[in-house]
Amino acid sequence: MKFRLTLVFLLLLTLSSQISAQAPEPPKYEFRATWMATVVNLDWPASGSLPVRFQKQSLTDRLDDMKEVGINALFFQIRTEGDALYASDLEPWSRYLTGEEGKAPDPYWDPLEFVIEEAHKRGMELHAWLNPYRAMRSIPGDFTQKINFESIENEYEGLGPFLQRYESDNDEFKAKGTSARDSLHVANKHPEWLMVMNDAIAIMNPGIPEVIDYNVQVVMDVVNRYDIDGIHFDDYFYPYPPNNMASNDNEALDDSTFARYPRGFDNKGDWRRNNIDIFVEALHDSIQQVKPWVKFGISPFGIWKSGVPSGISGMDAYSVIYGDAVAWLEEQTIDYITPQLYWAISRFGTGQDYKKLADWWASKASEYGLHTYPGHGLYRASSSTFSGTLFAANEIPRQVRHNRGNDQITGSVFFRSSNITTYSSKGFADSLKTNFYRYPALQPTMDWKDTTAPATPEIFLVERDSEAQNKFHLSWDRPSNDVITKSASAHQDTLLKYAIYRVDAAEKPSAAEAMNSPRNLIAVTGQTSYSDTAPPSEHTYWYFVTSASRNNVESEPTEVVEAGVVVSNEESREIPSEIVLNQNYPNPFNPETSISFTLPESGEANLLVYNLLGQQVATVHQGMLNAGTHTFRFDASGLSTGVYVYQLRYEGTTLNRKMMLIK
Repeated sequence: MKFRLTLVFLLLLTLSSQISAQAPEPPKYEFRATWMATVVNLDWPASGSLPVRFQKQSLTDRLDDMKEVGINALFFQIRTEGDALYASDLEPWSRYLTGEEGKAPDPYWDPLEFVIEEAHKRGMELHAWLNPYRAMRSIPGDFTQKINFESIENEYEGLGPFLQRYESDNDEFKAKGTSARDSLHVANKHPEWLMVMNDAIAIMNPGIPEVIDYNVQVVMDVVNRYDIDGIHFDDYFYPYPPNNMASNDNEALDDSTFARYPRGFDNKGDWRRNNIDIFVEALHDSIQQVKPWVKFGISPFGIWKSGVPSGISGMDAYSVIYGDAVAWLEEQTIDYITPQLYWAISRFGTGQDYKKLADWWASKASEYGLHTYPGHGLYRASSSTFSGTLFAANEIPRQVRHNRGNDQITGSVFFRSSNITTYSSKGFADSLKTNFYRYPALQPTMDWKDTTAPATPEIFLVERDSEAQNKFHLSWDRPSNDVITKSASAHQDTLLKYAIYRVDAAEKPSAAEAMNSPRNLIAVTGQTSYSDTAPPSEHTYWYFVTSASRNNVESEPTEVVEAGVVVSNEESREIPSEIVLNQNYPNPFNPETSISFTLPESGEANLLVYNLLGQQVATVHQGMLNAGTHTFRFDASGLSTGVYVYQLRYEGTTLNRKMMLIK
């Protein structure tokens, strides 16, 4: 049967086919993360003056929002500038939490402990995000860049020529900090460690051995005391322009440090990069000794070197901020890399091209067996948060599709969490919820970490709701053997989450086979119960559950439990005297939609799908059906974007409706 093809639909179909390839099977293992920035209260909390109860509620609300759209990992910023959004004996409470640096929350609570527990309840990973070197985002009036190198060298032999305040009336050096920072802040504990750039910002000098040791101590304090899933750094190593080392007189700031601790280097740039490398390696080794299951990742600036790969140009991390991410990959001192690729896909693959850079980074990480989760500049899709060149509404979706088309890329990280749900980001949350992250996913397994499978959940039960026939309540017991991994330091990893599967089948399915289809995975949770609302179906629903380790290795499944058939609520209405074909929902859709129709009597019913050329592309149902309303799900994963016609044939009657697939 041929359908009349209008010019409008022909143009739409042609254009859609050009911009969209066939959708691959949704991944079962995918890293879906976002940064939650606390510095200057960007994402959370809205203010340090908010009462604790509102801060807690806001945090759980945001976690719920992230869970709803499919996010399964959170980079939660706990150290912004030598401060702490967690209980620390080493650094002061952050002013971004309580409004005043050094002031503890009242009533007392620990945001890091709280967010870990809440994230784990939701089956999400929590990566503690720290800035390792930034000490002050702005310089108080009583902390100035006045240095007498000779005086420091003479009077503080062994400490090195570090930046401190001094009085030069009689060339006398006096070490002072700043009254604007808490007494526990590094500006007061160790002002000699700080480098002040252009009287604007201050960083801890990466070339000082004591700074390396101190930063390892700060991070390992978190690793030891908190049940985090990962440690994450952004790209704040040596400063960015305009306060970079080559700006004004900054180049000489670490001359004496270089002279004192050259470690065999005669090139200061190589030495600076090695300062960072030493810290990264020391921290990696420390984590491996204490809790080897904790992941360690860094998000470097997106360009490693200008001209690498060919056609890429612009500021680079290697020569400007001295971050050599390729060295970390080669030495395998990190587990994953999240290059900050906050640019669009370039038509010509030059300049700063997301696609070319993402593929290059993924290739480098894969070469050394590590994971790549590119960072997306979602803030550039928001007119309210960025004044430069804005992304088109389809730019981030194009990037996510590209990631999924590259087997060496296993996830995405979005900057930042607020931009996912704000209206100004052009509905991206809806794109995640209804399209890209419609099916939940476990985080990718790292084969260099423990791959031992946990024990199977016990006493798995499924109960149908007494009032709503489409709701099922699942419960199970934690496996009796709750120790997953032991470390050399006697730490034990006992964290489990659970993968919940629902299968729509006429006969009892094989759990082993059903686990291979990502579409059967309906939820990941850290709790031992779950309530499911199932859509109408012609067949029986079956459920089973697996345990998943922190490294996302699954246990053997529980027994598959039969739950029953869910019929459409429409069936309770009076059956019409003639056939009715309803509009599919949702429409437009990607990649699945539901098609319902009502039959006045039992009979042969065929539900078919055609493209606009009149070619049959799918058979949704073929066979006898009883009188009443019937709903079928149509999966268009193998089809291209465009307009399609679904046709119902019943007892000599043929009805047609159009639907739109948008990928």
